[in-house]
Amino acid sequence: MRKLILLCAFLLLCGNVSAASESSLIEIISLGKAIELSKKNNPTLLSAEQDIIIAKQRVKEARFMAFPQFSFAGTLTRLNLEYPMVLPQEFGGRYLDNSISENFYALRAYAFQPIYTGGRNKSTFRIAKTAHKEAKVKYETVKRDVVFDTKKAFYTLLFKKKIIEISDFWGKKAKDLSIKIKKDKWEAIEIKTFISALNSERDAYKKDFRLAKMTFQKTMGRQTIPQVDISGEFEIYSVKIDRNKSLITAMEMRSELKSEIYKAQIDEIAVNMAMIKRYPNIYLGASYDVVGYNTFTDNDVKSNNWIASLAIKLPIPWDTWTQVTQRRAQQRKGDLKRSDLRDEIRFEVINANENLDFWQKESQKRKDILLKIKKEYQNSIRKNNLPMSALRTLKEVYNFDKSYIESVYEQTMAKIKLEWAQGRDFIQ
Repeated sequence: MRKLILLCAFLLLCGNVSAASESSLIEIISLGKAIELSKKNNPTLLSAEQDIIIAKQRVKEARFMAFPQFSFAGTLTRLNLEYPMVLPQEFGGRYLDNSISENFYALRAYAFQPIYTGGRNKSTFRIAKTAHKEAKVKYETVKRDVVFDTKKAFYTLLFKKKIIEISDFWGKKAKDLSIKIKKDKWEAIEIKTFISALNSERDAYKKDFRLAKMTFQKTMGRQTIPQVDISGEFEIYSVKIDRNKSLITAMEMRSELKSEIYKAQIDEIAVNMAMIKRYPNIYLGASYDVVGYNTFTDNDVKSNNWIASLAIKLPIPWDTWTQVTQRRAQQRKGDLKRSDLRDEIRFEVINANENLDFWQKESQKRKDILLKIKKEYQNSIRKNNLPMSALRTLKEVYNFDKSYIESVYEQTMAKIKLEWAQGRDFIQ
């Protein structure tokens, strides 16, 4: 008998250790951690981050256009000529006379400085800087969308989890209550049908929970981790709603609008660049050459040459005004798009405010009613030999409990939608 007791204790201990090890494999994720993981793993956001790096390097390239350009070249040629020839361009393009015997070398140092380009280099630099700012703003836009999607997936999963808890709670209540009810055969069938419907509904909720978990893991980029759970509060979070303040905040914070403003600056620079296409270019260049032949002999011949040049290039284009007209039309298109975007943002903010205002009041109203109903229901089911109406009432209380949780979910979704619409979260 003692050995049997020890064996049972050992098996129970092994079972507890196994359960503990399985629970330790479950990764508990909060909203903050979920947002952090989404930012690290979202490919669109990572791509936008690379766009910032590319735009930054283009700014450096545009800045270098105004700097002097230097080059150094050297060639060493061994030859035996019957007729004069010219070296290929890759080797300096020099003329070689047939009087040169055996060896020829040339060294060249070259400097080139644009003095005046009609503002082309400066405009190119301005466009590059503006494009860099636009890339940063696009990154913020993508990041805001990633955070919004993560919040939606997180609270949807939390909502599905809460619905299962409510279904389990009232399902157990229904089973306990069915024992206390004084019932005939028809009512017994009704009770079985009701209990069976609750079980089927709970199975459907569990299926929805699994799908919501898959969506949540996909949003975070953690599809390969099967054991994931979340931690967080699912309750009414009331915020002070001010439509005018939200509109002002949106116009200041929405990154899409900032992006369009930078595009407007680029369009303006493009118009100016099309107009300065008629302006002249002025360049200053200098070159110093060292040329020698018959090398490695006693009668080496060397020559040193230098030049300094000032060049003026005056373009005479035919299509100046066609390009100016095109750029101005593009600029007008940008103005129309920005106007439409402002109206769209205004509509999103107003709509989100109205939605949040309704669900904030509705969820609080349902919460107050639910507390009263639960209290009255608990006071009514303490007796034995309850009528069948007690179970029917339980069904209505259960449905109203679900409707309250649904209203909390809608209020939460409306809140994060307004945060997204105005471009800034509410202060917790």
